[in-house]
Amino acid sequence: MVWDGDCGFCKLCADRFSYYKCQSVELIPYQSLYKIYPDAPKKDFSKSVFLFTPRGNIYKGAEAVFRFFSESPWIGWTFKLYQKSKLFSVLSEWGYRFVADHRKQFSWLVNLFWGKSFIPSTFQISGWIYARALAVTVLFAFISLWSQALGLIGSEGIIPFQEHLNYYQDNFLLENNFSKWFLKPTLLWFVKGDLGLDILFFFGVIASLFLFFGFIPHVCSLVIWFCYLSFVVVSRPFLNFQWDLLLLEVVLVSFLFFPWVTKEKVGYFQQSNSIGRWLVWLLLFKLMFESGVVKFTYFGADGSNHWIDLSALNFHFWTQPIPTKFSWYFHWLPNWFHKTSLVITYLVELILPFFIFFPRRFRNISCAGIIFLQVMIMITGNYGFFNLLTIGLSLTLIDDQTIPVVLKKYFKKLNSNIRVKKKRYLLIKNFLCFSYLIMFFITGIFYLKLDFKGNRNDKLSRKTEPSFLTDSAVQAAQVSRSMNSYGLFRVMTHNRPEIIISYSTDRQNWNTYHFSYKPDELNKAPSFFLPHMPRLDWQLWFEGLYIERIMKSPTSLELYKRFLEVMVNTDVKLGNINLENFFTKTELLEINNLDKNYRELYIKNCQFYLNNYIDHSYWFGMFLRGLKKGNSDILSLISEDTIEINNPNWLRVELYYYNFSNPDEKEKGDWWSREKIKEVSFDISLKDK
Repeated sequence: MVWDGDCGFCKLCADRFSYYKCQSVELIPYQSLYKIYPDAPKKDFSKSVFLFTPRGNIYKGAEAVFRFFSESPWIGWTFKLYQKSKLFSVLSEWGYRFVADHRKQFSWLVNLFWGKSFIPSTFQISGWIYARALAVTVLFAFISLWSQALGLIGSEGIIPFQEHLNYYQDNFLLENNFSKWFLKPTLLWFVKGDLGLDILFFFGVIASLFLFFGFIPHVCSLVIWFCYLSFVVVSRPFLNFQWDLLLLEVVLVSFLFFPWVTKEKVGYFQQSNSIGRWLVWLLLFKLMFESGVVKFTYFGADGSNHWIDLSALNFHFWTQPIPTKFSWYFHWLPNWFHKTSLVITYLVELILPFFIFFPRRFRNISCAGIIFLQVMIMITGNYGFFNLLTIGLSLTLIDDQTIPVVLKKYFKKLNSNIRVKKKRYLLIKNFLCFSYLIMFFITGIFYLKLDFKGNRNDKLSRKTEPSFLTDSAVQAAQVSRSMNSYGLFRVMTHNRPEIIISYSTDRQNWNTYHFSYKPDELNKAPSFFLPHMPRLDWQLWFEGLYIERIMKSPTSLELYKRFLEVMVNTDVKLGNINLENFFTKTELLEINNLDKNYRELYIKNCQFYLNNYIDHSYWFGMFLRGLKKGNSDILSLISEDTIEINNPNWLRVELYYYNFSNPDEKEKGDWWSREKIKEVSFDISLKDK
């Protein structure tokens, strides 16, 4: 094929054509043609490309391009269409001539979208880095959870997983393995006790290490997925966060993204399946775009939306679950900085995700913007491994053509033209990728519709039920926990209600249970503990918000206190909780003597409150019970300062509004200021009655 060597655009196109070496076509600028082939035909090569074949055929313009790709499995059909369709050939030649006559303009467009290199993108290096980044992130996730598992779900933990499974076994009549797996897909059905936890954590850690070193990466991703899913389904509410679900979805998608090989060579990553790579990109798009949409479609109970009026960062830095030390400094930056930061956030979450579907330069901009946002979130808030997962997904957007030559030398055998031999498993992998892609689109569209609808009740909008196909796909996604909806902080919290728990032996002198990460002492600086996720500290933040909500109803708050007293001083379990547990014999007699209609209404209301407490605060009652008993596994979840406790007789639960201290208070050593909420302060007697 002969082209104009003096044309910069032609040079870009020639480089792209030369990438397809499987065509076995020599590309020569016409300025050098007669030095190599003195007998070559005389043509005006400056106006069009020419293709010469061994049989003596000569093609020019669009026909030459189609003939060049005639052996391609993807676009080889275009040459036959050109020969058979007069309309297609005329339109093709017109399009070719239009581009040829405006080469400077198209050269500018290529530079805008692709940069200096116009060759097709390959993703071997970023794929290799992504696999290691995911392995490290998952390893951190397993180790962090392993260090807390006994206190959270162990046999002596807050919510023992075995009791959790037994409850479902007894109350939902799970008589066969299929129904067990459908409701609670966990390997802990088979490996019981604390030893079972250790076994699953061990396999999860080993699979993470194997993935890092490139051993059977696809198998490792499945092992990681099964192990982590096994913990998620029995650890509610401690593993009910969006990053836990994101980890499951990322790992499962990576099963289709990673090469199905026994051992990866050092510094070399086999070109990933194109559908698998697009699944990773679509997941990143869904994560970011949904996070942006919900900020504009969800409103507080008072109708406010602090994302829209650009006031969210006026209090976000100190109302978020666990701020970092840097959060205090960001909070006191000027208001214009906060508003500008929000605008940048909206740009990254609502605009840059679409750049994923554009050529190289736009993908790079999307990658840089998303990583920048995630780094800023990491600096100003503790969100475990969530940001690391998002950064890992973003790295897959970087192609080999973007990576500097200085870095490429560390990756051996990087060959963008390696062709993977066809094997039977490739057909299976492509089928699984395509099936997953269909499920992804069905569930993704369903979630996006809910996001755009938001939480406002629009009486004029018609309520439409999802189709059978959509409903089935969503149910399957809920079972696997691996096709999810995302969007943190849909509604911003205005206050920071913080639970303070104290203990006493005489009800006169009180000592506070200190926590390693959540705020309690005013002079304790916020911690920075990436990528660890202290599950108990996080859950106490949610419980404080729940208590703040129910304290507006004196009846609800009083029953809540009664609920905690019963949970602490009895051995009642989840499946045995009923209203009779919360009333004395005298109170039950008084209830029975009420008018029938009033009695039924009263019992109905009490049952409603009780169901809410069980759903939101059962774990909290069990935690307080563990404090009463001095359970070492549960005490290991809080600060070492409070582990040596000698049988307290009283527990006190208080609620305070915490806020960052002002600069003057900060100079005195206080990071926080607080105000007691008088409505929420009650003592629980631990004496045997």
